[in-house]
Amino acid sequence: MGQSKPLQSLNGESHLFLVGQSSHGFWVARDLEGRSEGIFRNQKEAVRFALSEGGHPNAVLISPNGVEPSYGMGIH
Repeated sequence: MGQSKPLQSLNGESHLFLVGQSSHGFWVARDLEGRSEGIFRNQKEAVRFALSEGGHPNAVLISPNGVEPSYGMGIH
């Protein structure tokens, strides 16, 4: 049987990222707080960015729906 790890608690340095494919076929990784965003050619790179920026192994939420880039409009 596989081992499961408990969810790590989030601290002030952790962020959750929504990752999904845009209508133009690119993959978008967006911080749910609107602090950062990346646009990528494939899902692997988008997830890698989200994990790196998120600060914890549970930082990524894969969206079943499309995710469109905000082009900096929601990032502060």
